[in-house]
Amino acid sequence: MKTICLLFLFTAFFSTVSFPQNIYDVRSLSMGNTGVSNSYDIDALNNNPANILKQRTNNNSSAYFSIFTNFNFHINSEYFSYDFYDKYFTSNSETNPIFLSNSDKEYIVNNASDEPVNISVLLKELALVFNIKNFGSIGISLDERFTGNFKVSKDPLELGLYGNEINRIYDFTGTGYKGTWVRQLNITYAKNIKPKKSKLFSDLSFGISVKPQFGQYFADTDRNDLTITTNNNLEVRGTGQIDFLFSGTSEDNTIKMSLSPAGFGFGFDFGINAGIKNISRNGQMNIGLSLNDVGYIKWTKNTNRYQYNGNYIVTDITDPAQLDSLNKIVKGTKVIVPAFTTALPTNLRIGLTYKIFSKPVTEVFKNNDNETANISFEYIQGFNDYFGSSKKPSIGIGGEYNVTNVLSPRIGLILGGNEKFALNFGLGIDTGPVLIDLGTYNFTSVFNRKTATKVSAGLSIKFKVN
Repeated sequence: MKTICLLFLFTAFFSTVSFPQNIYDVRSLSMGNTGVSNSYDIDALNNNPANILKQRTNNNSSAYFSIFTNFNFHINSEYFSYDFYDKYFTSNSETNPIFLSNSDKEYIVNNASDEPVNISVLLKELALVFNIKNFGSIGISLDERFTGNFKVSKDPLELGLYGNEINRIYDFTGTGYKGTWVRQLNITYAKNIKPKKSKLFSDLSFGISVKPQFGQYFADTDRNDLTITTNNNLEVRGTGQIDFLFSGTSEDNTIKMSLSPAGFGFGFDFGINAGIKNISRNGQMNIGLSLNDVGYIKWTKNTNRYQYNGNYIVTDITDPAQLDSLNKIVKGTKVIVPAFTTALPTNLRIGLTYKIFSKPVTEVFKNNDNETANISFEYIQGFNDYFGSSKKPSIGIGGEYNVTNVLSPRIGLILGGNEKFALNFGLGIDTGPVLIDLGTYNFTSVFNRKTATKVSAGLSIKFKVN
């Protein structure tokens, strides 16, 4: 009976791969995800379009670019670690089967129930920023964005670990997964304005991004109201169903790269960055505001829904005819559906950065080579949960210290959002023609790699043209 009840969950839930919360550049990821007021050049793309004309201290270049050298990922969970995976999922059922003790089962239920695992990957295949005197700055990037999450609720976990209990109702609501793969082209323009008569602003920049979206893969748990009831007469009754919505470049819903996308849409970013006058003798404050990923993707290719009907009754689990009928139901029914539209992960970012200079600040942009350190605060509010985003607001705090003109260690803190809490760390290296950024959003994972549940790494190598 236990096998029959679990057949619905594991056939539907693990029949496809769940690919990878929104993730930005390596520098901001190592500084509390603060990027709206402190990002610059290529790193400002997808953070704040107004900032692409900004440059790192000691830099005044006409162009920046990277080709397949900008990559980061993170896995965010409250329980899923390498040790967890190794202990419970790496055995061979024939030669080395797993035997779980009651304490093992209790640990899994208490820690994994209703806890999402979020995965995200960002690869910038190409990124360029051109600074054109008296015209502004133009940025272009081609990005591959993978996002995903999955969650298993308490009842199906208990059913799988302990078997069915007499007169028990197992509610599968809350169990599901989402996965997306989108290729994005980002075209950005930014312009700086010098407010001559303003008593408040020393400078003001604005920017806009137009971002065509090429959807490669989409999967979502569209419906899940499945319940399974057991009783002391060896009967199993199901009600409700589980539906999965798909679109992709392949007819069988597998992950496949293609130049012909499964969906197409547009996204837009809008941003401003303002320098504030007379903050302190050796300090400068910048305030940033951006509204990102306003837009949609319309999925038109291989759009279908897999329906797993849970309305059944098994009165005799030894009857082959009843089991055959159940197996047909469990395989699911593929239904072709019309094209559908999903929103992009729209989010609002508000933040400020305070820069400390080694010499008195007279005119903001004439002291770019004297910056000693900076500290940033940022508030991020998502408006939906598409593409790994979250409606839960987050607050980020980040700092950077320029030890020399070459080395800049960074540290940050994230509160709220999908992360809940994370301590970040990173390092910037300026070699002259090459800028290197290394970072992680969970500093403790560097020392506890096997037990860390928040794992992240990022590498960015940029080249500049003077």
